[in-house]
Amino acid sequence: MELKWLALVLVVLSLGAGLCDGCLEEERSALFQLKPFFEFINYKFQPNNFELNPKKESSSNCCEWERVECNPITGRVTHLFLNYSGYNKMDWYLNASLFLPFEELQSLSLIGNSIAGCVVNQGFERLSLKLDKLENLDLSVNYFNDSILASLSELSSLKSLNLAYNIFTGSNPTNGIEMLPKLNNLETLDLSRNHLGNNILSQLDGFTSLKSLGLKHCGLKGTLNIQESNNNWMNLKELYLGGNEINSLGSLFHGKEGMKLNKLEVLSLYDNLFNNSIFPSLAVLSNLKSLDLSYNQLEGAIYTKDLNALSNLEDLILSGNEVNGFIPSQGIRLMNLKVVDLSRNDFNNSIMSSLATLSNLKTLWIDIYQCNGLIDMKDFYGFSNLEELNMACNLDADAGCSFSLQSLGLFPTLKTLSLQGFNINETTMPSYSHNASVTAEFTSLKRLELSYCKVNKNFTRQEGLNLRSLEELELHESSLPSNFIQVFGPLISLKNLTAHGIDGNNTPPMNDFCELINLQELDINGNNLRGSLPMCFSNLTSLKKLSLSYNQLFENISVLKNLTLLESLDLSSNQFSGNIFALKSLTLLESLDLSSNQFSESISALKSLTLLESLDLSSNQFSESISALKSLTLLESLDLSSNQFSGNISALKSLTLLESLDLSSNQFSGNISALKSLTLLESLDLSSNQFSGNISALQSLTLLESLDLSSNQFSGNISALESLTSLQLLDISNNKFHIPSSLRPLFNLSKLKDLNADNNNIHADDHEMSHSSAPRFQLSTIKLSCCGSGGSFPQFLYHQSELWVVFLSDIYFKVDRFPFWLLENNTKLVTLSLMNCSLSGPFQVPSYVHSALSYLDISNNAFGGNIPVKMGAHLPVLGYLNMSKNYFNGSIPSSFGDMSSLEVLDLSNNQLSREIPEHMTMGCSLLQVLALSNNKLQGSIFSGNFNLTNFSTLELNGNNFTGMIPNVLANCSYLYILDLSNNSIFGEVPSWIWNMSELAALDVSRNQLFGRLPQWRGYASNLEQVAMADNQLEGSIPRAICSLNFKLQFLDLSMNSLSGTLPSCFKPVSVREVHLFKNKLQGALPNAFHDSSSLVTLDLSYNHLKGNIPNWVSNLSKLSYLLLRRNHFEGEIPIQLCKLDRLSLIDLSQNNLSGGIPSCLKVFALNYAPEQYIWHQTIYYGMNSSVSIEVSIEYTVKSRSYNYKRRMLQYMSGIDLSCNKLTGEISFETKNIKKIFTLNLSHNSLTGPVPQAFSNLMDMESLDLSYNNLTGNIPAEFAVLHFLEYFNVSHNNLSGKTPERIGQLGAFDESNYVGNPFLCGSLVGKNCSPVETPLTPKASAGNKEDHGFIDMDAFYASFFACYVMVLLCIAAVLYINPYWRQAWFYHIHMAVDSCYYFVIDNFPRSFFSGNM
Repeated sequence: MELKWLALVLVVLSLGAGLCDGCLEEERSALFQLKPFFEFINYKFQPNNFELNPKKESSSNCCEWERVECNPITGRVTHLFLNYSGYNKMDWYLNASLFLPFEELQSLSLIGNSIAGCVVNQGFERLSLKLDKLENLDLSVNYFNDSILASLSELSSLKSLNLAYNIFTGSNPTNGIEMLPKLNNLETLDLSRNHLGNNILSQLDGFTSLKSLGLKHCGLKGTLNIQESNNNWMNLKELYLGGNEINSLGSLFHGKEGMKLNKLEVLSLYDNLFNNSIFPSLAVLSNLKSLDLSYNQLEGAIYTKDLNALSNLEDLILSGNEVNGFIPSQGIRLMNLKVVDLSRNDFNNSIMSSLATLSNLKTLWIDIYQCNGLIDMKDFYGFSNLEELNMACNLDADAGCSFSLQSLGLFPTLKTLSLQGFNINETTMPSYSHNASVTAEFTSLKRLELSYCKVNKNFTRQEGLNLRSLEELELHESSLPSNFIQVFGPLISLKNLTAHGIDGNNTPPMNDFCELINLQELDINGNNLRGSLPMCFSNLTSLKKLSLSYNQLFENISVLKNLTLLESLDLSSNQFSGNIFALKSLTLLESLDLSSNQFSESISALKSLTLLESLDLSSNQFSESISALKSLTLLESLDLSSNQFSGNISALKSLTLLESLDLSSNQFSGNISALKSLTLLESLDLSSNQFSGNISALQSLTLLESLDLSSNQFSGNISALESLTSLQLLDISNNKFHIPSSLRPLFNLSKLKDLNADNNNIHADDHEMSHSSAPRFQLSTIKLSCCGSGGSFPQFLYHQSELWVVFLSDIYFKVDRFPFWLLENNTKLVTLSLMNCSLSGPFQVPSYVHSALSYLDISNNAFGGNIPVKMGAHLPVLGYLNMSKNYFNGSIPSSFGDMSSLEVLDLSNNQLSREIPEHMTMGCSLLQVLALSNNKLQGSIFSGNFNLTNFSTLELNGNNFTGMIPNVLANCSYLYILDLSNNSIFGEVPSWIWNMSELAALDVSRNQLFGRLPQWRGYASNLEQVAMADNQLEGSIPRAICSLNFKLQFLDLSMNSLSGTLPSCFKPVSVREVHLFKNKLQGALPNAFHDSSSLVTLDLSYNHLKGNIPNWVSNLSKLSYLLLRRNHFEGEIPIQLCKLDRLSLIDLSQNNLSGGIPSCLKVFALNYAPEQYIWHQTIYYGMNSSVSIEVSIEYTVKSRSYNYKRRMLQYMSGIDLSCNKLTGEISFETKNIKKIFTLNLSHNSLTGPVPQAFSNLMDMESLDLSYNNLTGNIPAEFAVLHFLEYFNVSHNNLSGKTPERIGQLGAFDESNYVGNPFLCGSLVGKNCSPVETPLTPKASAGNKEDHGFIDMDAFYASFFACYVMVLLCIAAVLYINPYWRQAWFYHIHMAVDSCYYFVIDNFPRSFFSGNM
């Protein structure tokens, strides 16, 4: 007896000694040898927002890893789950010998690793030597082919083999699938998702032990007949043939052949072509328990006698057909049925009675597509064992189905209920004869789901359901009464409540949720909830998960402070504001999402949440520093993007577990040295901040897969990136990095796919020619645009063959030909942009038809010669083509018509000639933008056949086109921009132009159009820009222009022969530029621009306008250029001009203006180009293309007229009041014209001295005061005007000594001073003598007065005679012409009145009173 006890103790001790604390070191080492091929072998996958995020295993014991199972006694690995462990790899070959160390391996799963086969002599046959316990092998979702089957046939221990989702064909006659029957122990074989065909059945002979066979989606077609095969499937229990095109099983189940499958229990035939005749052929399968005929061609009624033959059937799935009933309707006698799925058929209400006999049914899925009113649930009375019911009504039906929720009391065992598309519109309990004691106590129901349902009335608490046992309630896209929580109450057991997309007008008061005090999870996102959180929310103290995202909740969140059990909190996408101090008590939080709200102030409250693993504060208004985060050492994901955080990021150095970090769009600054300790980071986004310095701290982050440093101030080289071998996405754009065009520092990044390095300092690699090594990466996207000199074209691109997107614009390359090999080597290339790269020589297309390239931009280079003739044929799928700003000549190839997908074509600014090819106008039917401007094209526009009716933009300006505007354009109903300017087009403006309802911009300037402007009916009311300048148009401006009052922003009808007045209804409120100069417009300036507060330029020069300049000019607050030259305006210059603070140029010259010059006039140089009128186009292929128009302004400077464009005008300011009748002294306030560029007051009647203050106008370049009555001397201070280039004071009454010939004054000759007889000095070449000046009388002889060179007696006599003659002439004229006589007396009367009111207004009233 003692010996027995001793033996027992020894056995126990020996077993205890065999227990292992961890995996064996040799096997652990072997696992890490697998890691280069299966990189996630030591990672576990956690669900996060419907995605699986890998997380590195924390334990060093590999037996505790999620992907490894070990024998608990020996510690040896028994199961390896390496699914999707290398999904970023391309096709590769496996060395199966790497698994030999795992001697006790029983199960090996390699799903989804892109394995194409095995290394030569290292196939699976090697495993048969040592792995004699391997029973399960899963190689599905790879790229294995028939060549691997011979090696698999050596694994005699296998019981389960999964080869689904590979590329097996069964076509190898010797080493194909025929090899697999050697696996005598194989019980499960899955060949699904391989293209095998019907012959596969004959290749599976000999599987005597096979119990489960999967042939889903294998290309099986027609009749499946194995009568002639030798298959011995006597033990087969499961057969999966779904997803094929089988329409008959032939003799498979007939006679002796049927005996081969007499043990079959599971038959899956879903998604085939079977019809109702399939049922009789299945009658011999007496042991069948599960039958799936979903998504076939079953229709109409099914005979129940065929179904009843399957007496052991437990699962029946007929979903996705067109079945509408059973015959007889109550004849189903399948007493063992537990699961029935009849969803997605054509059943009506009567289907209920057909199922009434299925007393053992536990799960029922059924859709009623032909419903008529209330569902009568009494037919379900026999379902005493029903546990799950899923019912759907046709969502498209007008009336829909309806029934009482209370009638569900008929199912005492029901645990799960899902209803879709029902109207719940009555609550009275129906009376059922079967059981009058049925109540609404649903004590068994645990889960209730309502989707797309509608409850039509409010319930009282007494009418509501009594779901005391309900634990889960899900409500999706349903319309419910505002008290719907009471409908289901009291919900005293409810733990999880999910409500998404509920009608926002009927959402319950937030207070109703407060009754659910046992809730553990509350998810009510996306319900349009409004208002603040009620105080009673603090009663939900059992909550562990709370999601309120995507609502309209606002105010603060102080009520949450009592929810101390919360582990997950999501308040994203609301309008919460204020601080977050209430969160500091939620110390159990592991996940917190406050994104897209209006929270502000600091985040100091977060420092107590030390268990946080995920934190999202993005898109708020948080500010200050992030020092509070340094205590959150368990954080794995942190998003602070789109806030106002500032300062440095030193607080992050303690967050060593971070795997994802987003700091983008803040105001962080300083260096990033704190990041070097975050060695687990896989995603890092620092974009749009103010970080500076180098990036050496990143070299330790070797696990990084995504790195975004864009839009900062980083500088230096990028050598620190060499060690980041896991990088897949890299964005370093918009910084100050010095990047070699060869990208040599990145050559070792073998996984790099997407690179964006735009807007840095790109430089040539001096060592590129001496190193010919190829990079390890194969890029999909490269963006290396701007700025610098890249030297020779990057050689690393020769080694790239997987490129999709290439942007290499705005870099100077020393290349004399187009790198056509980029297209040759990259057959998947979709986008290629080489804009402004200094490329020259001829342009070449690939030698083959490139069927992927849809975007090509080679604009702004120096390409020359002809466009390749076959370009359209070799690049047929181009949608965007820009070859503008080059030196292409010759004609447009006719092959462009082969680009049937072309939407944007820009060939502008070249030297192309001849006509537009007709084949292009017919073949490019999708063309929306055509820009051919500034070439040498000729002939008529679209003279032949035309199919380009989708135009939105047509720019043909700057060519030699002739003929008339083509009428075929009238069919382009989407036309938005039409520019035909600078051609030789003649004829009248066609009336159909004004019927183009989408047209926003029209420019036909500088052609030979003639005739009148046509009338129209307002269809063109969307026009924003109209330019018809420099033609031969005549007549008046039609009243129809008034329809443009709201949209018009630019109008240019200058240099025509338009006459008449502006229509009185024309009042464009949004107009910015008006150019009507050099026409024959007449009349007074109307109120047309009274409300045009956006007007910048008003040019009415060279017309016949008259009257006063209106006072409403002060309303034009943005006016910069006022040009009224050479009209007949009269009266005084309105003082209201002084209210315009943005005036830059004033030209009122050559009018009849009188009176004085307002001293408050002011002009300033803008020093910036005012906003040009821009024609915005639709965004095409991600590019926002725009076209602008610019009209030059004529202005007189230095006695000559010049045309100035915006680039020059921004630096100019000037006043031209010449050739009027202005009087008085010059009295400008110097501060108002301090920066004036040119001032012309010539040809007036101004008096007084030349203002000495003009010497302060240091920017003055032109000053013309000639032909006035100015007196006094020329200020000597003018010598300091160093920029003065033109100075003219001729023909005045100036006197005295001129300044010395110094400075700029020494550059003007005597002609600038002529006509001032009293001037003397060096500037006029006349010596000054004291006796000769008018201020010093000459010495007289005796008492006789000396009058200088004038004989005063003769002067008085001639003056008297002339005066008498003038009076006689006036009297004679007034006597002869009564009209002039009337006008004379009218003016005399007005003058007397003016004098009278002048005295009244300017002398004190007491003056008059005293005289009285």
